[in-house]
Amino acid sequence: MGLIVLMVASGAIALTCAQLPAARTRPANASFRRARPFLPGVLPNVLARWRPTVFIFRKHLDSGLPAAIFVLKLLASALAGAAVTLLLWNDDLKPSAFHLHPLAPERLGTTYDTGQSQSTVYSRMRLDSRASDLAAMEADPGRELPSNFPLRVRTVKFTLPGFLTGASAANQLSGKPLRYLIGAEKSGPARDEDVTVVSYNTTEPAKRGISIAYCNLFDEKNTGQFGPYLHTSDTAQQYNEGQIDPRGPGWEKNLREQFERRKRQGFEYIELDNPDAYSIKDVIGAIDLAAKYGLKVIAKNPLLMGAGTTAATAYVAHPNVHGVIVEKGAGNPGGMDALRRRAGKPDLPVWFVAFGSGRSWAGTVADAAKRYRNMGVTYSSAGEYGNAIDILPPA
Repeated sequence: MGLIVLMVASGAIALTCAQLPAARTRPANASFRRARPFLPGVLPNVLARWRPTVFIFRKHLDSGLPAAIFVLKLLASALAGAAVTLLLWNDDLKPSAFHLHPLAPERLGTTYDTGQSQSTVYSRMRLDSRASDLAAMEADPGRELPSNFPLRVRTVKFTLPGFLTGASAANQLSGKPLRYLIGAEKSGPARDEDVTVVSYNTTEPAKRGISIAYCNLFDEKNTGQFGPYLHTSDTAQQYNEGQIDPRGPGWEKNLREQFERRKRQGFEYIELDNPDAYSIKDVIGAIDLAAKYGLKVIAKNPLLMGAGTTAATAYVAHPNVHGVIVEKGAGNPGGMDALRRRAGKPDLPVWFVAFGSGRSWAGTVADAAKRYRNMGVTYSSAGEYGNAIDILPPA
C-alpha cells in the first residue's frame, strides 16, 4: 500500500512540475552589453581574449538550468511521497483498538481510545438484529441459526444437601409435632404430620409420618460387652446402664452396632441420648460416625453439656444435627432460641418433653414458646414417655 501511495504522489508532483512554464533563456545569438572601459588599452584586450570562454560558459549554463531545476523538483517530490508513505505505514503498524469478538464478527461501532481504556459505541441496528434472530429462534426451534450467532450457554447450579449445610429450609421436621415414646414398646398409631421417637427395642419405624430411632451413648442393657466403663454419671447409676469409656474399644463398637441395626431397620433419624455424660469432642465424633451411616441426629439436652455455652453451640451447630429435644430442667424457650441462633440455625426445630410431675412445667414452657417459631411442647401421662399429649404444637 505504501509503494502505491509513493508512485501516485511522485507522479502527481512530477506532472505538476512538467506543466510549469519553462525558465526563460537567452537566445543563442543574443549579444552582450559591452562594459564601459575604465583602463584604456588594457581591459579591451583582456575582454577580447576571454570573451569566447565566457560566452561558451554562459551558453551551457543557460541551456542546462531548466533540466537541473526539473531534477531537483523530482527529488523533492520523491522525498515528499516517501514521507507520506512512512506516515501511513507507521499508522498501519499500530494495534487497532477495534477488535471483533469471535461470537459477534459483525459488531459495528466506533472505538474511542482515551489512553487508559477503550470505549466502543455499538450499532443499535446490530443489537436489534441479534434480538430479532433470538426471537425467531425461540418461535421456530427447527430454524437454522447463522454460523456466527452467539450460542446460549447452559449453567448448572449445585446445592449441597441440607444435612451438610445445616439449612433449615430443607429440614423436613420443621413445624411438625413430636410424639416422644421412648418408654413405649410400640410406636402405636401416628399421623402423617407426626414425628415419632421410638424406643430402643422398637424394630421398625412408625407406619405414618417420620420416625426417629432412640440410640444410647451408654450401654443400654449394661451387658459389659463395651468396656472399659466409667462410673461418674448419676444417670447411668439411676437407670442401671453402663457408662462406656470413650477411650476404650467399646465406645465405637457400641455405636456401630446401633447404627448398623437402625440403618438396616429403615430409619433415617436417630436420637443420641446421654451426651451430657461425655465431652463435646466425644459427642461430635459420635455424630460424625452416624453421618457415615447416612443417619441424621437429633440433639438431646445440649445446654447440659457444660463449659458455658461453647460446647452447646458447637453441638447444635454441627451440620448433621437436625433438631433438639429438651427435658424438664434442661432449658427454656428463650435459652434455646438464643442457642440455635448462636449456632446459625434460627429455625431449628426444638421440642420440650415432660412426664409425671412435669405437667405444670410443660404449661409454663408452652406459654413462653408461643413467641418462637418451630417450638413444641408435649407431656406424657403414662409414666416416663409412654404416651404424648400435645401442649403446644409447633407453629
